[in-house]
Amino acid sequence: MSVRARVWLALALSAIALLLTLRTPLQAQVDPRGTVRTIPTAHFRVHYRVEGSEASLALARRAAAIAEYAYEALSTELAPPDGPIDLLLADNVDFSNGFAQVFPTNRIVVYAVPPIGSVELRQHDDWLTLVITHELAHIFHLDRARGLWSVARKVFGRNPVLFPNAYTPSWVKEGLAVYYESKYTGAGRLTAAETQAAPIAAARAHAVPPISRWSLSTSRFPRGNTAYAYGTIMMGAAAAAGGDTSMRRFVDETATHLLPFRLNRASRLGFGTSFSSLFGTLPMNDTAVIAVTDSSGDARWRVLSPFGFYAESPRWLTADSLLWSASNGREVTGVYVADVRTGEAHRVARRNTLDVNVPAGGDSVVFTQTDASDPYVVRSDLWRGIGEREERITHNARLTMPDVRRDGAIVAVQLSAARTQLVRVQAMGTITVLATARDGESWAEPRWSPDGGRIAAVQLTASGHQRIVVLDTTGVVQEIVTGARAIVASPSFTPDGNRLVWASNRSGRMQLETAALHEAPSLSAPDTTSWRLERAAVRMASAVTTGVYQPSVSPDGRLVAAMLFSVDGSHLAVTALDTTGPVVRVQPDAARPRMALTSQTAPEAAYAPWRQLVPRYWLPVIGQGRLGEATYGLSSSSVDILGRHAWAASAAINPAQREWDGGVAYRYARLGIPVFDLSLSQSWDATFLVADTQSTVLGSIARRRRFATASATFSRPRVRRSASLTVGAQYELRDFTATVDSLLGAPDALLRRGTRYPQLFVNSTVSTVRRGALAVAFEEGFTLSTNTSYRWREDLPSTGSWRGVAIGRGYVPLDLPGFSRHVLSMRAAVGLADNRSATEFSVGGVSGVSAELVPGLVLGDPSRTFPVRGVPFGVQRGTRALGGSAEYRVPLVMLRKAPSPLGLFVDRLSLTLFSDAARAWCPGALAAQRGSVGVCERPGVRDGWLASAGAELVVDVALQYDQPYRFRLGSAFPYVAPSGIARRGALYVSLGSFF
Repeated sequence: MSVRARVWLALALSAIALLLTLRTPLQAQVDPRGTVRTIPTAHFRVHYRVEGSEASLALARRAAAIAEYAYEALSTELAPPDGPIDLLLADNVDFSNGFAQVFPTNRIVVYAVPPIGSVELRQHDDWLTLVITHELAHIFHLDRARGLWSVARKVFGRNPVLFPNAYTPSWVKEGLAVYYESKYTGAGRLTAAETQAAPIAAARAHAVPPISRWSLSTSRFPRGNTAYAYGTIMMGAAAAAGGDTSMRRFVDETATHLLPFRLNRASRLGFGTSFSSLFGTLPMNDTAVIAVTDSSGDARWRVLSPFGFYAESPRWLTADSLLWSASNGREVTGVYVADVRTGEAHRVARRNTLDVNVPAGGDSVVFTQTDASDPYVVRSDLWRGIGEREERITHNARLTMPDVRRDGAIVAVQLSAARTQLVRVQAMGTITVLATARDGESWAEPRWSPDGGRIAAVQLTASGHQRIVVLDTTGVVQEIVTGARAIVASPSFTPDGNRLVWASNRSGRMQLETAALHEAPSLSAPDTTSWRLERAAVRMASAVTTGVYQPSVSPDGRLVAAMLFSVDGSHLAVTALDTTGPVVRVQPDAARPRMALTSQTAPEAAYAPWRQLVPRYWLPVIGQGRLGEATYGLSSSSVDILGRHAWAASAAINPAQREWDGGVAYRYARLGIPVFDLSLSQSWDATFLVADTQSTVLGSIARRRRFATASATFSRPRVRRSASLTVGAQYELRDFTATVDSLLGAPDALLRRGTRYPQLFVNSTVSTVRRGALAVAFEEGFTLSTNTSYRWREDLPSTGSWRGVAIGRGYVPLDLPGFSRHVLSMRAAVGLADNRSATEFSVGGVSGVSAELVPGLVLGDPSRTFPVRGVPFGVQRGTRALGGSAEYRVPLVMLRKAPSPLGLFVDRLSLTLFSDAARAWCPGALAAQRGSVGVCERPGVRDGWLASAGAELVVDVALQYDQPYRFRLGSAFPYVAPSGIARRGALYVSLGSFF
């Protein structure tokens, strides 16, 4: 392949990757409902949802001030982005996150709940400042375009393929954003010890992945966090090597070069050294440091869990047994119990999240988990469980981190935007506030003392300090046990109630610390605004080489259980409780930047989506007309930040015939449920030659089809099940033109008048499918989908016809060796149309996902209702159809060091053995009547079942490093086929899953 060919192939693959990214739905949506107001500032439009109090307005004004501060700070190093930035504060989900988008306009969404559940993200002075700075750094980075990219942007507008920095891998994007979140806040993940925990653990196991495998799509632990962890370290080291202006040089270089993913070239020009050279100097590759690290502290721990991956929140059931939450990769998240004496562990129940499960007497546990209450709102609530049986205690209470006293009283954390508070929950779900957080404060991880008279908890103060405090049962702080400008987490009482054990990273890694209570004078009325409390009695209680988290002291006080971090994830482990370790030395505070926020006092106004919906770009469209001529046109689209309105439009002209094809679609989601869709389209799609009795061509007739479609979609998503229903109507108009006008017939002839076809349709889906994190496919549950339509000709209602399709899919896991479970998957489809139907069911072909690489070049196969691999599509047709498939899916290998040419990251391989069968037919009389018009086969022609068997090698990849996709390389051989259908078999390549 020539250099020029390689360049164009690289550009094509990059464009495809970005377009596929744009088609991927967001995992978390914003809520389009309610009253939304906007605060304009110099560079932002800050949108917030009115909650009926001044708190939401105050939070929005604070976010506006933070955004302007971050904008001015970033502008000193990076080129400012084009135009105003829309910033939305959302509080519709009970988790912490944010995301930035540069298409169709620059916009940021922040989910404002503080990240108390993530130890790594607790390394901040203020969550809102951290997340806004991080996401704004993405905008500055991704919006940049120079050279030919900039020229093309001026011509095509904010075309999604003209953001060169979007082609860089996520470890660059996230590493850069983390670098700035830490530089301008003095905190963040660049300063957190947890950032290096995974790389150091990998180094000790001699399993550090090469740069090309720092992908968001890797299946290996820590999965998507790989890009964050390694990218943060690399970009921080690069900026340190290159100096203050080096990040600007690097960003400008990737925004200029036609191949922005030539990272070593950009790194040399920006930072003075290549990423490949820097890689060898990073901490996890410092062999001297790794070799001398004392691992004797690791040997004290006895690992109980047989798996790693993600695990949290150990609690003692008895002095000899523990339970904890885990997502081990092979199964969906659940609760496990381990016998401390034998080390045997087994699964006892399913959970939606990894939050704590607290023994509550007998066989019951109290826990919290999140679930969707509608398509936009995710809330965390309190539950009681006995085995697999669950009973909900609260509804939309936003509770997490519960603990249960012996008499059943529950203490928990209640979430809200920008802060959390401690609450007490009665058995019937009544909630009483114990400790209200002031602005900028949060509470986390409450634990009852053994006698039930006190509560230990973590307090995150507005100054950025964290401390372990002890409160009485009314919420009054009695004692400040320890405090630091570092992470302190998970306090646990010893059985006598006289000592606490917790985890902290102030030694450089997360280690256990302990202190006896009341060694300092008890503070009957402590100054809760102050964090400083010198204590000489805080001692180290562990010395592991990676990190140890979430301690829990055994009922007899001999042992402490915790989650031990390793290269393959967190493991439940136990060790003897040591209270004689060295005294923790108090480290002086590092200087941190002080924000000089400018008050944003501009009057708020009603939310105006229309300015976001103005066309900002256009895409050239090149297609093919009805006679094979080229067509030329353009397309564009937009959506507002709330998703209330979305539109897309395209138009193309056939110059040779002077015919227009095109369409426009609009979505309205202001009500939340239902979502309304409306579309209009026109296409010239057929040409009919007209000949006389001597076969002399008299001319041709062209058909134009115009469609108007309206629908409403109702959905009810849940973590464990979901359902949706779409009802709609379509109106089709068929008009005809002829090269010779007389061919259309008399003035009242059907061709001259055209035809009109109204249609009603109903589609539905119910699903309970689930999968482990490492699964090669859905593993458990079923889906059932149906679509039914009724269509008639407007001037002849008696010609109405209906058709319906039902498809069922089922999945059964098999716990056999491999990186994930084996899966037996089954699919069955039924199609039925009445005898007046003008459309048929077709059998054959491969099913999957199709993607247009460049205009006219399509890779993959569309989703098909009655596929049979190994035979061409459409080899059989009729008004009745049956089909089914059985697949046995086997995990093969997760790749560790496979090369990544042109950014094509190859993650893992699996094998599918399959058999397909299908048949389409018409009732005998109908076959004889309509066998000549294409709806039915002629009687006796290709009549009977088709069946094939074969195998597929399934390759899970990521285009442009990070965007997941699936390639299937298959071979199929028909072993049953009626006369007229060859049994030659076929080799094929397709995209996506078969079903």
